[in-house]
Amino acid sequence: MGDIASSGAESRHEHGFLARIAWWLALLVLIALAVPMLARLIGFESGVFAALVAFVPLFTVALLVPAAVFLVIRSWWPAVASLAVMALGVIWLVPLFTAADAEGETALTVAAVNVKFGQADADQVVALARDSQVDLLVITELTPDSERALHTAGLDDLLPHSEVHALDGPRGTGLWSRYPLESAALLDQFVSATIEARVVTPEGTITAFAVHPPAPGPRSHPRWAADLERLHAVLEEAAGPVVVIGDFNTTRDHRAFRDIEALGYMDAADEAGAGFQPTFPQGRGSPPLVAIDHALTRDTPWIATGFERHVIERSDHQVIVVTYADR
Repeated sequence: MGDIASSGAESRHEHGFLARIAWWLALLVLIALAVPMLARLIGFESGVFAALVAFVPLFTVALLVPAAVFLVIRSWWPAVASLAVMALGVIWLVPLFTAADAEGETALTVAAVNVKFGQADADQVVALARDSQVDLLVITELTPDSERALHTAGLDDLLPHSEVHALDGPRGTGLWSRYPLESAALLDQFVSATIEARVVTPEGTITAFAVHPPAPGPRSHPRWAADLERLHAVLEEAAGPVVVIGDFNTTRDHRAFRDIEALGYMDAADEAGAGFQPTFPQGRGSPPLVAIDHALTRDTPWIATGFERHVIERSDHQVIVVTYADR
């Protein structure tokens, strides 16, 4: 009997020790996940938090881990804290999944492609634009070599109207359109080429912007912040129907992006109820993790009805293709 009692005591002691280890590990995970969630809540994006905020949707799901651990070991208040922080992230995600279904014949199709320093397969870009019947195509990180490759692949025949500013490195941008462009121009004070053009569609003239703010740095990001501030000012002044397409290097969780939405702009993934649509990084051994490629509209006669992602070889972004129908 003594041996049995001793064995039971040792087992309880071991179980208690493992429970304490699990509690501390779960607490560390909870703190690590809660801090960027809090940064998102208050709009704090200095230093590393500019990058961390982009992962808030993933952190929301990851909070299930500490919550489950605390529940298993019956540590109720930390479990409640984990679930409360997770609920905050769910609240931020819900709008992406709750849009009313919109239907109708497609009136406009737009796409955004990042060609990764001009390395992406030009033939695949043109084939995708043709198969998806794209009307407005924005290409970022466009180099002179990639512009020539796209021309050879037939892009200018497919979309004959364009405003192109190809540059070495990541700063080049091009806008191609099925419909005539008016007053197309390169905007100043942006790091990468940023284009504004009037597009004469069958349903009226709209203003289109092709954008590519720089990515935030690991410790400081003055160019990122300045570009987004400048973009906010430009989009605030834009009049009439507007569409904004490109690699924003921001997610819906970044303060600057939410500030642009507050001007009346609607993100296509949100409007179409397409859910979480991460586009970067592509081809690096894991699925895309952050949603930084967007199409936004304001005061247009259309509503987003579809949001698709496609893979182009040698691009580190997935291509987004958005369809719009009449309201």
